[in-house]
Amino acid sequence: MVATTRHSIQLEDGDADYRVAAWREVMSPSGEIRMTPEEADRFTTLGQWRQIGPLLIGHVTAGDFRLVRTKAMAKRIGLDHVFINVFLAGRGEGVCGRRRMRFAPGAMSITKLSSPADYRLEGITLTAIVVARRLLEAAIGPVAALDGRVYPAESVEARLVDAHITALLALPDPLGPAQASIASRSTLMMLAACLNGGPVHEGAKLATPADLEVELAKAIRRFIKQRLADPGLGSELICSQFALSRARLYRLMRDGGTIATTIRRLRLTRAYAEIAMGRYAGFTAAEVANQSGFRQERSFRRAFIQQFAITPAALQARARAAPMTPLPATGPVIADWFNEL
Repeated sequence: MVATTRHSIQLEDGDADYRVAAWREVMSPSGEIRMTPEEADRFTTLGQWRQIGPLLIGHVTAGDFRLVRTKAMAKRIGLDHVFINVFLAGRGEGVCGRRRMRFAPGAMSITKLSSPADYRLEGITLTAIVVARRLLEAAIGPVAALDGRVYPAESVEARLVDAHITALLALPDPLGPAQASIASRSTLMMLAACLNGGPVHEGAKLATPADLEVELAKAIRRFIKQRLADPGLGSELICSQFALSRARLYRLMRDGGTIATTIRRLRLTRAYAEIAMGRYAGFTAAEVANQSGFRQERSFRRAFIQQFAITPAALQARARAAPMTPLPATGPVIADWFNEL
């Protein structure tokens, strides 16, 4: 079972409109991307993102851009996250919350997604850890005082965090639940030591059994989303991978209906999005059904009509009538990650 998911972003080809639109989609959970026409014309980016349990780990190189998150945007944040970025190249400056920030090679910044922000970044390369605020605070205590803080270039903290991110990105695939748990727990312990000077902060809270149940349910949902194309995905496979009884699995997932209903809903939702974006152009109905995790085209078509009141073929025709260059799938995947943690 794969408990880690990798996503690559390579925006070096295509016209400026495509490259900028794709970058805006990828960065949409963080704020609004703004560029001058000249910046847009020469903009490129390369990125590698890896989801390890509840963490998102990345290495990004990008051209010049401005990121703006207004107060109104910040207020709409549902689940707050903390970004820990180590800058390897390039420069930048801006504001996060009440702090002015200046980025230089070797520096490390910490920002909350729920804080208004306005940065200008120029030719950056960085490594990053993105973690849900509640999860980080369970390990180190309140993070409000760290919001907008920049650790000096080549500081011990920045060096250790960057080395840890590099090691996480280099871990082999597949990485199972136990290994992913070790990686994520060691990361939180390392952050506690770097950000507080010790392994435990007095404001930290011990995880309760209820907390552990919530995290396990989220890990199961992540596993389901990673395996939607597998026609063998079901209760038996999930129970086997997570060493659960069928009764406990159903207790964990009871809020979303039955396991079969949840899987079918997620498969149909993904299939609709993929077809509407033109990613299945030229595919037969049977091929679309197979890519969506359905064993039979007939059952896929019937369920699709019931859910969306349109056939897959009709949606394909609609997508062909208004062709667009499909944006990278990484953007929606990262947005989903933010929304479910």
